Amino acid sequence: MKRKMLIGGAIALLALGAAVAYFRFSGVVEVDVYESRRGPIEEYVTSVSAGTVKSRQESTLSAEVGGRVAKVLAAEGTSVRKGDLLAVLSEPELGRQVDAARADVLSAREGLREAEARKDVADRKTRAESARAAANLRQAREDHLRASELFRRGFLSKSEMEQAETRLANAEEEAKIAAAGEDTIRAIGREIESLKARVDSAKAKAESLADRRTKLRITAPYAGIVIKKTVEVGETKTPGAPLFVLADPADIYIEAPIDESESAKILVGQKTKLFPDAYLGETFAGKVSEIKPVVEVSKEVSRANTIRILPADPHKPLRLGMSVDVEVQTGGKDDVLLAPSAAVMEREGQKFVFVAANGKAVRKDVKAGISNWDWTEILGGISPGEAIITSLEIKNLSPGSRVGIRSRK
Repeated sequence: MKRKMLIGGAIALLALGAAVAYFRFSGVVEVDVYESRRGPIEEYVTSVSAGTVKSRQESTLSAEVGGRVAKVLAAEGTSVRKGDLLAVLSEPELGRQVDAARADVLSAREGLREAEARKDVADRKTRAESARAAANLRQAREDHLRASELFRRGFLSKSEMEQAETRLANAEEEAKIAAAGEDTIRAIGREIESLKARVDSAKAKAESLADRRTKLRITAPYAGIVIKKTVEVGETKTPGAPLFVLADPADIYIEAPIDESESAKILVGQKTKLFPDAYLGETFAGKVSEIKPVVEVSKEVSRANTIRILPADPHKPLRLGMSVDVEVQTGGKDDVLLAPSAAVMEREGQKFVFVAANGKAVRKDVKAGISNWDWTEILGGISPGEAIITSLEIKNLSPGSRVGIRSRK
């Protein structure tokens, strides 16, 4: 039994060696082919470099007033809610100014209350004295008029007439004094208006200083993530100095550069395919939301047009700063002759494919239409059903090479 097994193994080795020798010396190359057929094709424009996930709501938070940094309560990557405290600046002199301004407000209000109280007292007193003086003046005038008539007719003595004149003079003087009281009230009124202006000015100054002190507290204007921090405790910041960069991770877009030569094909609303580097092999959908109006100099190409893409319900989180390859669907056709794009080659400006025909590789020049990474439209040069060689990694494949078909697609 052992001998038979040895003999069988030897026969198998001889057969394998004969097969290898046959293919080596016969020069037959095993290839994979795609049988050309008609079908739909989509045209895509690819970004010249990876796009970047950004936030549509991104803000640099700066110090509105200067001061020394007393507290830093947020780090890069911290998620915050609207109104959360991020940092506190300190300005000791400002606190003293606020206290002094508030004391000035209280002093001005107290002076106003006192002036209003004096005016109220003077007003009541003046009204009473004016009423009494007016009544006395009327009575004195009436008495003087009667006394004058009686004196003229000889019924009143000269001394009595003089008394009537004295009473009238006294009443007139009282009326003048009462009128002077009205002047006093008006003067107090002017003082009150001045004090009201002082109160308003003091309040405005106190509120301004209080607002300035409030601005020493740096808070989040909306919910988001701190993506950059440029502040440390102990630093002195001037007005306008950047402290944090805050972004909303829920409101994102992808920004990508398109070669200037392809930019005319891009339109707002076109569908896109997104390929995040973080999720290799996965495709996300999106659409063009904005095309920047200016073509700019790019590091990758001489000129590029930047576009923005909104992702459509991503099935995995697209985090700020991620790199994303972008393909924009700019057109397509429904019924064209197709060839795998990898099988279409070009030399000296002429596109061609290799087809397997009668056991040999045959070069066929083709006229190509629109294409994408997977497929190329063939406008002429081959017919449906021809076996296009796709295993082009084989060395020394050239027109006339003997080929054997390993698989068909």
